[in-house]
This record gives sequence, C-alpha cells and structure tokens, in this order.
Amino acid sequence: MAASASRRPSSSAARLSIGQVLELLRDEFPDLAHSKLHYLEAEGLISPERTGSGYRKYSRDDVDRLLFVLRAQRDRFWPLKVIKEHLLEHGVDAAASSTVTSIASRPGPSAQIQAVRLDRRGLALQAKVDEDFITELEQYGLLADGLLFYGAVELEIANAARQLAEVGLHPRHLVMLRTSAEREAHMINSIARPLSRPRDAAARGGAEDLARDLGESMIGLHSALLRSKLRER
Repeated sequence: MAASASRRPSSSAARLSIGQVLELLRDEFPDLAHSKLHYLEAEGLISPERTGSGYRKYSRDDVDRLLFVLRAQRDRFWPLKVIKEHLLEHGVDAAASSTVTSIASRPGPSAQIQAVRLDRRGLALQAKVDEDFITELEQYGLLADGLLFYGAVELEIANAARQLAEVGLHPRHLVMLRTSAEREAHMINSIARPLSRPRDAAARGGAEDLARDLGESMIGLHSALLRSKLRER
C-alpha cells in the first residue's frame, strides 16, 4: 500500500486543513500544491467542507476521493471528465482508492517515480556512477549546475545517462536530447502559461494539469516515433 494511503485521517470525524492534506500526501505526490486542490474543487471532483471563516476542511472521505482522482490521472491517464463520470456512477471507497495503482491499465513513464532527496555523493551512489560523471552531466546541461540536493528526476536522468554511456553514448553525445527537451518544454509552456492567472488558484491548477498532460502526450509521441523509426532499419 502506498505510504500516503496508510496515513489517512484516523477517523471519519477528522477534519484536515489543506496544508495538512498536502503534508499527508507528500510522499506519494511530492508536487501536489494548493492550486491543484483548488482546481479539482472548482471542477467538482472534490468538495471539502468550509468553516464559518471560509477555510477548507477535508474529511477521511474527502482524502480517499482525492487519492482516487490523483491516482486515476497519474496511473490510468484518465481525463477529469472520465474520472467525474466514474465517481458519479460508482463513487469511491478506501479499497478502490488504494488499488487504482495496482490495476492501472497503462502506467506512464513517470507514473512510479518515488520522491528522493540526495546529496551529490548519494546521487552518484544511487545511480552507480562516480562524481566525475555527475560533473560531466552538468557540463553538458543534462543536470542543473550547483544543486545542493537532487530529486527523483535527477536520479532518473543519471540512471538513463549511465545506461547509454555503457554502450558508448556519453553525455557529450546527448546534447541534442537536452535541446529537444528544452524546445518541447518551451512549446508546452507557451500553451499552458497564458491560462494561469496569479490570483486564481483554480486557473493555476488547470494550467499545471494541462502542462503535465501535454508533457505525457509529448513523451508518448516521442516514444511511438522512435519505435517507428527503429522498425525502418
């Protein structure tokens, strides 16, 4: 069972603030933000109670429902419309929420990345490379220079770069991949950023969702095109 699932509120009477919900789910969803929760609320996916002062309070049922929504997006790639229809027809309980991941029909390339926090030596050890290799990745722009700590994405990059280096494709050969990623990110941001309004949390959440979905689509398209070209050999 995922870490966040085992840390749900201890009783149905418990009520959590939005900050407490983010902390509760941090292990499984480290990038979850206030704006995402506001967006899901605006879209009718979750409906926490409000106090007399207007503060949102989340029950255990709210957290279970939120977990179902987040996992269905991440692991099944369901759009919000499909998730909403499923919830209207079937609802959700704790068991369903905790098993979405295990029955995912098409786990995405970033679906199972776990949160990590590593120093430079730790990154080298986890990726099974030496620190000179980390320096080389920074030199060619595959890792940001000057980071004090590295997360799951940096570890994923270092692991992939090591595997490629083992067959002769060293970091200096991978600059075109970095450049391609930069162009794709710029393209996605040019579409998503105009939809985000600084004072509108729901709009920011929608823009973040759109950027993530476009990124997954780009990854899927790139993978399909690469497989297509490899078949042409």
